[in-house]
Amino acid sequence: MAPYVQHAVGIDPDKDTMMRAQTRLDGIANVSLINGDFLALPVPPPEECYDTVICVATLHHMELRAALLKIRQVLAPGGRVLIIGLAADKSMLDYCISGLYLFPIRLMDRLHGGMQDIGVRLAEPKESISEIRQVARDVLPGAIIRRRFYYRYSLTWDNPME
Repeated sequence: MAPYVQHAVGIDPDKDTMMRAQTRLDGIANVSLINGDFLALPVPPPEECYDTVICVATLHHMELRAALLKIRQVLAPGGRVLIIGLAADKSMLDYCISGLYLFPIRLMDRLHGGMQDIGVRLAEPKESISEIRQVARDVLPGAIIRRRFYYRYSLTWDNPME
């Protein structure tokens, strides 16, 4: 994100992940890294809130409602949330959709080499797509959630202007 934003902040509780990020981003002046628990970080004053919050495969490592509430707290008025998350298969519909996605996923894996071990902590998703939609409906009214390949979903939400 660094080439496209004025300032980027990365937050992760895993020390090894942060060391790799610091090595990769060494010398990039507009990036700050915080080794800590996002949910435990203080909410910044309004003038320091974020214009955009992006989460990629991170929400399933946290309690969903608490994470979405915290995201809402740190997001500036008019700001945008962009999430790529992982959802658990729990219902018959979830299993059927995952089954339908199996062939295209296997084909993409074969063409692109599949998922490699990138050395980060893994966690199984706890909430299904319908549970994620319900929590998002409560916390981020009007959020757009779409099911994606590889048990993923996307969520976008624009914070109204005050």
